[in-house]
Amino acid sequence: MPGSIHRTLSSCLGAVLLCALSSMACAAEADTLGDAGSSALSGWKFGYAPYTYHFSDAKKEHDYEPDDEKHKYVWLINAEKQLDERQVAGFAYFSNSFGQPSQYAYYGWQFRPISAAPQLFFKITGGVIHGYKYPYHKKIPLNNKNGWGLTAIPAMGWDFDDHWGAQLNLLGKSALMFQLNYSIR
Repeated sequence: MPGSIHRTLSSCLGAVLLCALSSMACAAEADTLGDAGSSALSGWKFGYAPYTYHFSDAKKEHDYEPDDEKHKYVWLINAEKQLDERQVAGFAYFSNSFGQPSQYAYYGWQFRPISAAPQLFFKITGGVIHGYKYPYHKKIPLNNKNGWGLTAIPAMGWDFDDHWGAQLNLLGKSALMFQLNYSIR
């Protein structure tokens, strides 16, 4: 029961976030119709990941981990700024595979290598991650017992139009995260 409440709450949070972003984007577009310049929100991308596919079941790897190991529902919200044609920086807040609130502050590069398909992009980000705490601190490499670590996340995505897009984030050898993005141009 608590898991279904958590999923419902995170889905509602995602829906509210996307509605708020849509209304902010409409307001930003209305503001920029009068000027040739761009709005203060130009270059920002907001994302919501409602589903993560784990490649295998959770399993106990160390004696200090709980015996009844199971993956929890994973969700993510993030804000990312396009710094220039290739560079991005952002922050994500998410619930990790073990139900722990987690954060990821990152910098990375985004590429559109196929000129015939400019909607397709590839991205690699790296940064500081926090939240995989004891007893799950060894579930990701380069992480300490207090939940602080370093990570890199490759992704690929597709922009449906100027605002909406989708992205797949490869989470090491553990999972694939499905993400919906809204960009303000």
